[in-house]
Amino acid sequence: MIGIKSLTRVVSILNMASRPSLYLYEGWQDEAGIDNTVWTVTDPATGNPWSRGVAAIYVRAICQPFANETCRLRSNQRWLAAPTVYGKDTILRRLTLEFEMKLADVANMDNTKCFFGLNPLADGDRGSNSIIGWSLAADVLQSITDNGGAETVNTGFGETLTDWNKLKIDIYEGHVKFFINEVEVADHTTNLPSLAMWLNFFVDTEGAALATIELGIIRAWTEDIAR
Repeated sequence: MIGIKSLTRVVSILNMASRPSLYLYEGWQDEAGIDNTVWTVTDPATGNPWSRGVAAIYVRAICQPFANETCRLRSNQRWLAAPTVYGKDTILRRLTLEFEMKLADVANMDNTKCFFGLNPLADGDRGSNSIIGWSLAADVLQSITDNGGAETVNTGFGETLTDWNKLKIDIYEGHVKFFINEVEVADHTTNLPSLAMWLNFFVDTEGAALATIELGIIRAWTEDIAR
């Protein structure tokens, strides 16, 4: 028979386990598919829906929206991205997001809509206000921070989107830094939003044909110190 103290401890542990985590690791290792307790999936209307599997060394999630379709992978948990507040009245002082991504048929993607990063809207895209992440400009990556509609952007990084790339966003007091394959490519110090945001990966295709997004390992974590 379980004693009252032991039962209380079990309940406490279960309550802690049900709370939002300060660390996310998604390796797509569950053979049963994408975990709907972690992710909300929006499949294209007729294209190939989100699925997980293996491509060479990459275990990944993949989706192929057809022409004029969309797909989305969005976290069920929001993350505090607060570069203008960190260090003042918050315990948390840093948020880092990194993920592996490979795109195909980028010419068929709508550059005004596609977005990969942190968005305050569950159904948001590149056109949303107050976002932090990666978008597309002339079919290449663009780093973007937007504060209420005022943007800071950078592009021209020389990446090859049809290859696997490791993309990283490091957010701390006064800065949002962007990295491609461990190389810093942008440091945004203006137009920095501070909000609780969803991890949001969204593709919108134009009228030409299908496009493909593949997402490898995704990690996100918060810290109470600024490096």
